[in-house]
Amino acid sequence: MEREDFSHAPGLQLLRPEFRDITMAAPAPTSALPTAILRVILGLAWTANAALKWFPAFGAAFLPMLTGASQDQPGFLKPWFNLVTAVASDGRAPFLALGSAVMETYLAVALLTGFARKTTYAVGAIYTALIWTTAEGFGGPYVPGISTDVGAAIISSLLFLMLLINDAGAGFSRFSLDSLLERRIPRWRRVAELDWLSSRVNRGMDR
Repeated sequence: MEREDFSHAPGLQLLRPEFRDITMAAPAPTSALPTAILRVILGLAWTANAALKWFPAFGAAFLPMLTGASQDQPGFLKPWFNLVTAVASDGRAPFLALGSAVMETYLAVALLTGFARKTTYAVGAIYTALIWTTAEGFGGPYVPGISTDVGAAIISSLLFLMLLINDAGAGFSRFSLDSLLERRIPRWRRVAELDWLSSRVNRGMDR
């Protein structure tokens, strides 16, 4: 029995099945909760740190602290520390100390609540790096057998950077104040999220 061929019949056209673009939602990230826990723990540490900055003794010891950090530093760092102590001199030390207390209070509250996470992590990294290069004297002076610590501020700076990168992978986090703000103010995502991973994957198929 012969098979009939309709491919050349007039008025008939065989159509290939079309495969439309398939949009697949990426699986929900599993790092959001651990990242939020780490953020809150860091926020608790900054809360204690900020509380100590509001005592008058901190403002009184601010300039001597900077002066002490400049002692015994290598010669190529002397101009930097001379600039730092000059900025804090002439009665400006109490205002700089107040600014430090305000900044650390902001970091504590923002970390605890998950407020403006991208901006907070970036500001925290820069601020702690500034502390490391001034009050901590780059962790030095480094003397073999005596100086064995690079300083705590640089570790905090790296931790802020780690949170920034890890939160970018986690994306939207419901464990934060940002989640509420983003629902009401869509543009808030610009200060809250570091979008380098797409939450959706578009895949076109043509056969």
